[in-house]
Amino acid sequence: SSGINAEYGGIDLQNPPEDYLSVLAKFGLPKKNNPNSMAITIYYKTVGVSAYGISNPVGARLYYCPVRVQMTDEMSNELYGPQAATQICMPLCLNSTPKATQTLLGTLTRGVVLQEDGGDIFATRLCQCAVFFGDKRGFLTKLERGQRVKIFDFKNRFLPLFFQYLKVQSEGDQKVLLDPFPEPDVMLSFGQRWGDKRPIENTLIWAKVIHLKARQLVLDFTQLFPPLSSSTNDDCIQFSKSDDYDRLADAFSVAM
Repeated sequence: SSGINAEYGGIDLQNPPEDYLSVLAKFGLPKKNNPNSMAITIYYKTVGVSAYGISNPVGARLYYCPVRVQMTDEMSNELYGPQAATQICMPLCLNSTPKATQTLLGTLTRGVVLQEDGGDIFATRLCQCAVFFGDKRGFLTKLERGQRVKIFDFKNRFLPLFFQYLKVQSEGDQKVLLDPFPEPDVMLSFGQRWGDKRPIENTLIWAKVIHLKARQLVLDFTQLFPPLSSSTNDDCIQFSKSDDYDRLADAFSVAM
């Protein structure tokens, strides 16, 4: 045993509740009115072009449309999703945006609506452009138009995996094989798939959506269980140095 107390934040790691209700209460499950439930960064290949912290309980809409035609509220909601959502227009830099990217932007007029609901993140694809979601390893799912799909499962996937890691670390058992450490974010790519042959950084337009409560738990984890310098096991959890967008996400987290 590592000698680390098996209690974390008042949670019994040896016997976590099956439904995790007490876990949600301890860490404050994001409610619809909580500020900054997620952070969104938009990339054109390797370049981050914009970043946002979303506090709007109605969610956010990612889209591209230089001109908005006047129409009734009912028609607008039908075509573009809820008007009350935070409207995030993807930027166009005529001198630097490749023609292929400009063409792709033209299919994003209706956009994608992202919403936090009950701690999970959902997406609704309205645009003509194909949209895929997944992780950096390339486990992708295509969003079907008009369907509201859960793209980040905080309660039933992230939390159980996260607390399983805490349990293993508290016991000092390095022999237990687990899936990769649960990531606090989900990737979206527009018009292109990614995978081994095409990293997501090589797709024309993509976005990282960070679940800020999950990210805070990851930060707490790294402080409670710093990496073991003597370990060379491939299963050892590894983290990259913070970049500018990580620091931006941390700033959003402070406001929660």
